[in-house]
Amino acid sequence: MDDTPYVARGHGREETFQQNIADWSRVQAEVARLAGLLAVDLAAEPRPAVRVVVKVRYAPFVTETHGVTLSSPSSDAAVIEAAARSALERFAGRRPVRLLGVRAEFGT
Repeated sequence: MDDTPYVARGHGREETFQQNIADWSRVQAEVARLAGLLAVDLAAEPRPAVRVVVKVRYAPFVTETHGVTLSSPSSDAAVIEAAARSALERFAGRRPVRLLGVRAEFGT
């Protein structure tokens, strides 16, 4: 048995919406909001993020993720939000969205 304490590899925020979001500008706003909430959480972390990943679950339950590696590790809210927006741009589909998530991954 390994007695090494568990250390999270990342931290994220996600939300399932009661109704699908069809307006992509609202999807962008929600990703920015979640990135802001995540940045507040990261302020309490001793490690900065090295990668930001956005998860989109379309109706009916098709999930895709895209991520962006940061040029330098950061916990800065503006950097996290910009990376989340950049990751969101990689999604080709503009179908109605049921769930959005933003995750920060830490270095080793």
